[in-house]
Amino acid sequence: MPPSVKFTKQEIIDAALRVTRAGGIGSLTARSLAAELGASTRPMFTYFDSMDALKHEVHEAAKDLYRAYVKRGLAEPIPFLGVGQSYIRFAKEEPELYKLLFLEKPSNAGGGAMEALALSQDLVRTSLMRIYRMDAEQADCYFRRSS
Repeated sequence: MPPSVKFTKQEIIDAALRVTRAGGIGSLTARSLAAELGASTRPMFTYFDSMDALKHEVHEAAKDLYRAYVKRGLAEPIPFLGVGQSYIRFAKEEPELYKLLFLEKPSNAGGGAMEALALSQDLVRTSLMRIYRMDAEQADCYFRRSS
């Protein structure tokens, strides 16, 4: 009988995110993740076919964190200003994740400035439409000109 799995998929993603936060996506290897988990490299391959598949999940987790920053910004008295401040706060507090989302060249895991800006625009559109009584096209135009 094979040994039972010691880590959940989410625990592996969380550990991979910690490695990425500390040293960037380039530092995320099977060995660095195994060291973070205090285990062999085998557990990660229980859930992921390759490191690229795991890196894709790390990218998605980084986007989720960025979404949380943007949502806090949208709750500010001036939402569009709050989003801008949240963007800067994310860059300051999560420099490696910021690089991953906004500065790295796109890969099969996604990424790049254009994708990150499109994500920001999607998150802000509804707020702009509500506050300034714009339609979606006007809100997108406003966002692009203000960014």
